[in-house]
Amino acid sequence: MSAKQKPAEIRKSENIIKELKSRITELEQEKLMFQGLLDTIPDHIYFKDRKSRFLKLSKALMDWFGAKTGGDVIGKTDFDIFSDEHARQAYEDEQNIIKSGIPVINKEEKETWDDGRITWVSTSKVPLRDKQGRIMGVVGISHNITEKKETEAKLKKYRENLEESKKQTDIILSNVEEGLFLLNDDLTIASQYSRELKNILEEKKIGNRNLMDILQNKIDPEILEATRQYLEFLFNDEYDEKMLKDLNPLYQMEMVIHKKKKYLTFNFNRIKKQRGSQRKVIVTVEDVTKEIMLTHSLEEQKAETQRKMDWMLCILNIEPGMLREFIASVHEEMTQVDHAFHQLVDSRRENEVLNRLYRSLHTIKGNASLLELDFLADQAHHAEDVVAQIKDKMKLVTKDRRNLESQIDAIHKTYNELQDLINHIARIHDHFRPKRNHEQKQLIISIEKLISSVSRGYHKKVKFDQSSFDTAGMPFKHRLLIRDILVQLARNSVYHGIESPAQRRQAGKPETGLITLSGEKKNSSFIIRFHDDGKGIHTDELKKKALESGKWKREQISGWTERDIINTIFEPGITTADKTDLTAGRGIGLDLIREKINSAGGNIRVTTEPGKGTTFTVVLPVNDRQPESVHAVYSNETADK
Repeated sequence: MSAKQKPAEIRKSENIIKELKSRITELEQEKLMFQGLLDTIPDHIYFKDRKSRFLKLSKALMDWFGAKTGGDVIGKTDFDIFSDEHARQAYEDEQNIIKSGIPVINKEEKETWDDGRITWVSTSKVPLRDKQGRIMGVVGISHNITEKKETEAKLKKYRENLEESKKQTDIILSNVEEGLFLLNDDLTIASQYSRELKNILEEKKIGNRNLMDILQNKIDPEILEATRQYLEFLFNDEYDEKMLKDLNPLYQMEMVIHKKKKYLTFNFNRIKKQRGSQRKVIVTVEDVTKEIMLTHSLEEQKAETQRKMDWMLCILNIEPGMLREFIASVHEEMTQVDHAFHQLVDSRRENEVLNRLYRSLHTIKGNASLLELDFLADQAHHAEDVVAQIKDKMKLVTKDRRNLESQIDAIHKTYNELQDLINHIARIHDHFRPKRNHEQKQLIISIEKLISSVSRGYHKKVKFDQSSFDTAGMPFKHRLLIRDILVQLARNSVYHGIESPAQRRQAGKPETGLITLSGEKKNSSFIIRFHDDGKGIHTDELKKKALESGKWKREQISGWTERDIINTIFEPGITTADKTDLTAGRGIGLDLIREKINSAGGNIRVTTEPGKGTTFTVVLPVNDRQPESVHAVYSNETADK
C-alpha cells in the first residue's frame, strides 16, 4: 500500500512516531552531553533539593568528597561532609536563594573539613526551577582555588610593597571564568558552548565552525599545525590521554586577537565513548593574561631590584671622594651633552657639535670605567655609536635625532638613579670622610685596577709600577684633569701599546708588559710621565690612517716630518684601532686630553721608539702661572722614565 493509499490517521500517527523518535534521539544526545560534562569537567557541579540535599553531582565533586559512587553522597547535606562552620554558611546561602530567587555568583568559600583541612572554592549557585517556574532547589558550580589562595598569600608576604598589584591579583583570582565547548572528531565545535567562550575568543559565531579556522590568525602557523597533530592523537584511542596532556601546545599560549595580546590555556579531555557514537572531546578555555602579565611584572621588578643591589654594592666599594668627583664630572659633561644636542638640532654646525658630543660621552665612559661602573660606561658607548652613525651619514635625520635623544635620556636616567643611591649612603660616607692625600692615593689605586681590568679583557699581561708617583705633590685643583689623563693613557697603552704575550715572546720580550707612572713637583709645575714598553707608534700606519681620514691631501702628508705624523694621534678621528669597542676605536681620546691640558695652561708631549715603547709627558702648572713650554717631540730613543 502506497503512502497516498494509507488512511490519513495512519499517516498522522507515523509522523508523530517519527517526530517522537527524533525527539528521543535529541534527548539522548543531550543526556550524553550532560553526563559527559559531569564525568569530565574539572569543576564541581551539583544539584540540591529545597532542603539542600544532594540530588546529582559531577565526578570531580565525588572525587573531591572522596566518594566512590554518587550513592555515597546523594541524599546527604553539607553537614554530613564539612564542619558546621562551612556547612551552616552554605545552607543559609542556598535557603536564601530558594526564598528570594537571587543567585550567588563567584563567591569565595572557605571549606573547613572535620579532619582539620582547609580548602577554598569559587562558587556560583542559581535557583533550580520546574516547568512552571517554581523553585525546586539549587544548581551549583565551583572550582578549586586553594592553590591560588595560597599563592596569593605568599605574594603578599613576599612583596608587601606591591599592594596595588596584589589587589589586581585578588580580582583575577576571584573572577576567573572559563570557556567550555565540545569538539567533534572533524575538529568542528558543537552547537552548544559557554557564553564566556565568545568573550575569551572575541568571536560572535563559534558553533559548527572548525577550531583551526578560529585559531588560524591568532597563533603562530607552526603552533597551529602542532595543535592539529595533537588533536589527531587525542582522537585516536591508541594514544594514552595522560601522556598526551604534557604535549598540549595550547598551554598558556600567546595569542593576538583583534590586535590585542592574550594568553590562553586550552584543556582537552576525552569524553567516555559510547558504543556506536563518535569520539568527542570536551574543551575548557581559560584566559590567564592577567596572571602571566603579573608574573612578568614581578620578574621585571625582581630584576630591577637586583640591578639596584648590584649598583649599591659597587658604590659601597668606591671611595667617597672619588664618588663625589665622579658625580660632579658626569653632571658637567651631561650639561655639555645637552647643550651640544640642542645646538645639533637648531644649527647646521653638525661636525663641530658632534665632536663635542663625542668628547663628553667619551669622558663619561672613561670615568665610569675607572670606577667599574660598567652599566654607565656601556650606555655612553652606545650613545657614541649613534653619534658615529650620524657622522658617517653627514646628515642629521629625524630617526637619528630621536635615537640619539633616547640614548641621552637613558644616560640621564641612569645618572639620576645613581645619584639617588649615592645620596642614600652619603651620610655613612660623611662620617668617614678621608683626608685629601688619601683620596689622591685612591686615584692611583683605581688606575691600577683599570689597567688590570682592561688587560684581562684583551688577554694581555701587564704590570703597573707607580712607585715614583708623588701623590702628596699632585696639585689638588688638577685632580679631575689628572684622572682623565691617566684613564685615557692607561686604556691607550693596554690597547695600542702593550702586545699580546705571544707577540712579546716573538719579539724577545717578557710576556708581561710594563707600564710605569711617575709624577713629581718641579719648580712651578707638576710633571707626569706615563711610559709603556710596548710596540711603540708606527708612523707608516699612522700616515695611512691620516690619508684615509680625508682631512689632509696626499701632497700635504707627503711633506710631513715624523713629528708631524706622530702629532696626528692628538687629532680627532685618527685611530689605529681595527674595531670600535668600550676601550678604543673612536679616535677622540687624546685630542680631548690635549684640549683639557691646554685649557689648564699645561703641555703634553710624546716620545716613542718602534718595538721599544712610548712615553707621554704632561706638564701642569701648580700655581696660576704658565709652566715651562714643551713641545711634542719624536726621538729615536725611548723617553726617560
